[in-house]
Amino acid sequence: MIRLIEVTKNFADFSLKNISLEISPGEYFVVLGPSGAGKTLLLELLAGLLEPDKGRVEGIKPEKVALIYQDYMLFPHLNVQENIGYGLKLRKIPPQEQRAKLKKIATELEIEHLLQRAVTTLSGGEKQRVAIARALILQPEILLLDEPTAALDHRVRRQIQHLFARLHRQYQQTFIHVTHDFEEALALGERIALLFKGEIIQVGSPQDIFRSPASKEAANFLGYKNVFSGRISNHYFEINGVSILTTVKEAERAHCVLNSNEIIISRRKFSSSARNSFRGQIKEIFPRLATTEVVVDIGVDLAVDITPQSFQEMQLKIGDEVYVTFKTTSVKVYEY
Repeated sequence: MIRLIEVTKNFADFSLKNISLEISPGEYFVVLGPSGAGKTLLLELLAGLLEPDKGRVEGIKPEKVALIYQDYMLFPHLNVQENIGYGLKLRKIPPQEQRAKLKKIATELEIEHLLQRAVTTLSGGEKQRVAIARALILQPEILLLDEPTAALDHRVRRQIQHLFARLHRQYQQTFIHVTHDFEEALALGERIALLFKGEIIQVGSPQDIFRSPASKEAANFLGYKNVFSGRISNHYFEINGVSILTTVKEAERAHCVLNSNEIIISRRKFSSSARNSFRGQIKEIFPRLATTEVVVDIGVDLAVDITPQSFQEMQLKIGDEVYVTFKTTSVKVYEY
């Protein structure tokens, strides 16, 4: 079990603050956060490259850890084979064993044809595979991944994500993977920690993290489009003359968060168990890859995500009058 216990680290004008985490052996654990959140600094503490100013890190032996940086950190003066085998050579592994290990890992990562190539001639995806091979050949117990797909195009990024999932199943090592990519975190993480301005603000399963953000900051970072601040009285959240029914009775200051996927848009008002229904006017329409975002002015701007098919069937356009409907339980409330 890896444990970080109230770890604080100051670095230049930034600091990680009271980080406490537990990561199980063999877990695929993802740290999700924006640029500048402290993700790389956290990995360097786990790798033993830095010491905490306060607190402690338990359950990690630095010699059993491999860290793969975003920019791969390959040696430009060595070819692919020499890069992969570099650690074995340092450990004075017998040449015959080196060759056997190198052949095995190159085959598993499908890079046998690259072994004599100069690393400067490789594509981003090829460099990433070489960096992974160089790390795995040393048989680490823990693999630390620092934004490993950030520099890759969409197609290659998906390939590398699938590769990580396969390697994790195959080797059953502990993977600790930091990223700012929501889809990557959702696809790979068994659990996710949200890191924001040097602090862990939520830890949970991907479903818990994305469906029930624990704070306004988490909701904003996760891309929730409807985040409002106001007062709740007798279960009603009041903002700009709009009264939204919530599950909370009273709150002098509260943030209300509403998932754009949990709102129904219709031409006519209809009967349902949902207690919140408002008439409004379409203000903006934004086509996306998988959805169409419709912004409806109900007194405040409310973003609603619907399928392109529904959008076409309803023939919606800017200026149309529509109804938006959502359940009371869809409104997440955070007092402050």
